[in-house]
Amino acid sequence: MAVSIEAWHEKDDTMGHRKLAALLKMGKNRVKRVMKKYDIVARRKRKKYVYPGKTSSIVPNLLRETKDQEMQEQQEVMFSDLFEISLADRTKVRGCFALVKRTRHILALAFDYSMRADLVVSTINMVQFPTPGTIFHSDQGSQYGAEQTRAALLEKGFIRSMSRAGTPTDNGYAERFVGIFKLAVAERRRYKTLGEFLQVAEDWINFYNQLRPHQGLAYRSPDQFADDHGLPRSEAIRLMTSVNIVSVQTNAAMATQSVPHGNEISRLASLFP
Repeated sequence: MAVSIEAWHEKDDTMGHRKLAALLKMGKNRVKRVMKKYDIVARRKRKKYVYPGKTSSIVPNLLRETKDQEMQEQQEVMFSDLFEISLADRTKVRGCFALVKRTRHILALAFDYSMRADLVVSTINMVQFPTPGTIFHSDQGSQYGAEQTRAALLEKGFIRSMSRAGTPTDNGYAERFVGIFKLAVAERRRYKTLGEFLQVAEDWINFYNQLRPHQGLAYRSPDQFADDHGLPRSEAIRLMTSVNIVSVQTNAAMATQSVPHGNEISRLASLFP
């Protein structure tokens, strides 16, 4: 079993005994004992950085205003946030994503060297098959209040909602994902180029949607939870062929060598039916 645990940790070494037990289809206490015996430990996250941003176009927090429990459960909600990582040469790379509350799917993920509103717009445009009337919740960062962002949300039929100023807990789903992504991908190793980072991020984000157990989904992955409830699965996210390719023109040679990471996910899944 230790070999199996280490194989999954090659994919994501932040997973503890509960998530590993779900993947291995074994008791969590048994997995915990094996991990302790062989000194296998999940990496834990460091204290996260919270971006203070402020926009001049503020809208209410619709999630707090909706008191009816049944209405809350029926309402489609999408969370988004911006974050920053550093390459080996200390180059700053900014990311933006869109996360669906119901299934925890990441529907869009984009990166660029700058943190302008264009990055948020690119993320919004990457969302396939949007549901009109979906609440699109973010913090009060200036990028989310920009005119082009508001226009992109209107075109998709999304309803704007914002956290209260200085209250990251209002966007807890997004904050938690940022912490997981940084720990599992950005802080796991040093990346010499943006192209190298995007390849690893693409591999992991599809693993996250397809196989990684989620505590809030009874240790089912977003795709598995969607299957269980007759909801649509996520589309495969291709970072090297999406909007991000604009940012890696200097790494074009590496980008053209990108391979389909779904094969690696399928291989791991077949090892542990």
